[in-house]
Amino acid sequence: MRFLIIIVFISTASLGFSQKKFLTRELQVENDNDAYTLNLTRDQYYSNGVAIRYRSLTDSSRWKSVVSKVIRSYDLNHRIYSPRHLFWENVEDMDRPYAGQITLAASNEYYYVKGAYLKAKLELGWMGPSLRTGDLQYEWHKTFGMQLPLGWDYEINNAPIVNTYGTYAVTLATGKDLDLFSESNLALGTTFTHMRQEFTIRVGTFKPIQHSTHYNGVLGIENKEPGNHEFYFFISPGVEYAAYNATIEGNLIGKESIYTEIREPLIFQMRAGIMASWTKFDFALLYYRRTKETTEATYHKYVGIRMNQRF
Repeated sequence: MRFLIIIVFISTASLGFSQKKFLTRELQVENDNDAYTLNLTRDQYYSNGVAIRYRSLTDSSRWKSVVSKVIRSYDLNHRIYSPRHLFWENVEDMDRPYAGQITLAASNEYYYVKGAYLKAKLELGWMGPSLRTGDLQYEWHKTFGMQLPLGWDYEINNAPIVNTYGTYAVTLATGKDLDLFSESNLALGTTFTHMRQEFTIRVGTFKPIQHSTHYNGVLGIENKEPGNHEFYFFISPGVEYAAYNATIEGNLIGKESIYTEIREPLIFQMRAGIMASWTKFDFALLYYRRTKETTEATYHKYVGIRMNQRF
């Protein structure tokens, strides 16, 4: 959390210093946490996620007739999963296993001239007790007087992470202050395999999705271009079919985990939020509500905060 505050300070302080006509690089920081729902006692399921990304424009001249730009991204990710109550220490009480992950990822994002977006991502990493995620969460909670997690002995076992992801979005209808687009997601790999379909409605001041902060598409737009700012609300209902989730069902590769749960194959998700974009800085506040992911669990809600600093 302290790191996130430092990034906010640096990003805010650096606004207005770049004299480049086109900004070609970007640093993005994203943090998901259920504590941001203003319930400080909530710490469950997808408990915390941190992502730091470096993004840059690449040469897209060979696709210039259909693609306005291509952005390459490199990510460092850390994620924590836990059961509904951290004070549970008997496996009979738990409704999902503990799990910790650290990954590196690389992706290409294609921004099409005619209102479409495509992202292809490869993620490699590790999951399991060797990361000592349980010790990290325990000491963090102890330092701030929070509920101590007592069930990390039942963590999903050590395993490599090799996952691919694809996202495709296309505009369906647009007006002056309102638009509608479709987003399709596919994940395939040793940790997550799922398909999800969403429909998004935006209301406010926004740019087409290929240039909007919604898909981090502001990078590469001229600094002084008129109408370069955005501020809008959005809502995205969606449905997901989960074919495999290693953080629930156990690792696909390696020694079998001592405790697993049965995944719920059909998940309904509601995503909503506020997004704002300026010449060099973007801010997004995102709310997620998901139906239960295991047969023993309940619904889950959490908030994501995302910031982009261009330079």
